[in-house]
Amino acid sequence: MWSEALTVNSVQGAQVFTHLESANRQGIAVSGGSVGVVWEDNRDGSPQCYLAIKPEKRAKFQSEIRLSQTECFEPVVVALGAGRFVAAWEEAGQVRARIVPGGAAIRLTAVESAQVTLAVGAGKLYAAWAEQAGRFRRIVVATLKVTGGTLGVSLTQPVEAAAPVDEQGWPALAVAGNGHVTVAWEDRRDRHTVPMVSQSSDGLDFASPARLTDRKSGSSDGLGAGTGAMRPTLTAWGKLGVAAVWLDKRDFLSGYDVYAALVEANHPFGRNIKVQDGFGDNMVQWHAKAVGDTRGRLLAVWDDARDGTPDVWLAEWKGDAFGDNEAIPAASGAGAQSDPVAVLDELGHLHLVWLERDENRGTRIRYVRGVPR
Repeated sequence: MWSEALTVNSVQGAQVFTHLESANRQGIAVSGGSVGVVWEDNRDGSPQCYLAIKPEKRAKFQSEIRLSQTECFEPVVVALGAGRFVAAWEEAGQVRARIVPGGAAIRLTAVESAQVTLAVGAGKLYAAWAEQAGRFRRIVVATLKVTGGTLGVSLTQPVEAAAPVDEQGWPALAVAGNGHVTVAWEDRRDRHTVPMVSQSSDGLDFASPARLTDRKSGSSDGLGAGTGAMRPTLTAWGKLGVAAVWLDKRDFLSGYDVYAALVEANHPFGRNIKVQDGFGDNMVQWHAKAVGDTRGRLLAVWDDARDGTPDVWLAEWKGDAFGDNEAIPAASGAGAQSDPVAVLDELGHLHLVWLERDENRGTRIRYVRGVPR
């Protein structure tokens, strides 16, 4: 059962370009019943990042808060509890974060950096980003500390001590119920894009990276170094599990498909599992996101155009495979509905946000809440 769809952003128009893109697609969070949504748009003539909050007892989203002062990209948000949030973003070539409401923005590093993401779990707050290290970027993980309304960085370290041999980017983070930290990212060390993953039992020392995909490198029909896979996303699920969902081009004739892999109790990730059903197999999938909760519910959301226009789709884990794909009623049908981000709250309700595009009216950020049947 779905709630009435609400519009999140107060400013739309044909010349306003609105984006929900970010590392790990962490664009929505629920804190003490309040829903927070972050995005970037150019309403003031340059890209800026915004956060809008809908308090639990309010019918609509409040006016958005501008997070940035100069050009801003790829914001993310996580819940602190009691209606408070932590937002992070890239601004002026460095990653920054702040507590909302209140709180001042801080730089998470003085080094050139981008594609920040956040994760909270087991009483700790973490950030990860892609940081310049010589010719290439590498993945860095930081432990953040919250003191009242003040945010600080207590520890920062790269996942790998050695300098990167090729580009690394778009990190995803998840904290399992036992406090183990998992980080995944796009990696080019094999001369094509492969999602890599590393795990840490304490958030300090990370294991040697492993491939998230179970497909080996190698040319296809004599072309390239291997098929591409991109934009890994992670979520904690159940008491000890972590799930990954990403876009995978191993069936390169039909474009990207949605794939998943699961792990429990800090073991290596298991076999790769195709998420979309047969009706979507000949369509390109985009903007996939893993969504899980401590009760063991796990699902994936994405968009594809199998019905003629882009729609938002959902598939839920059934214990041995993902179930039939379901179109979100408010996010399907005529027009373009895309770029979903989602989170499950403590009651198991799904909070979903996406972009609804209209050539004349511009782009609206839309929100619904789904209650399990």
